[in-house]
Amino acid sequence: MGSKTDVDNNNIMIPDFGELPEADRQEFESHVEDLSRKMLLCYRKTRQGVTRQEEFTLPVNDKSKKIG
Repeated sequence: MGSKTDVDNNNIMIPDFGELPEADRQEFESHVEDLSRKMLLCYRKTRQGVTRQEEFTLPVNDKSKKIG
């Protein structure tokens, strides 16, 4: 039999973006673009330059998605 290994945050590897399946990369990119647009809404551009109007609060999605 194989050995039993406990899984915890210290022994989990995070993949590089390029290692993700194409469909997942596209979904990831879509979320990044959406988040970027939302973050830019905190700023205003005038003749005097760009100013921040409000703080950005990162939206939290409570819905966990099981992959696989």
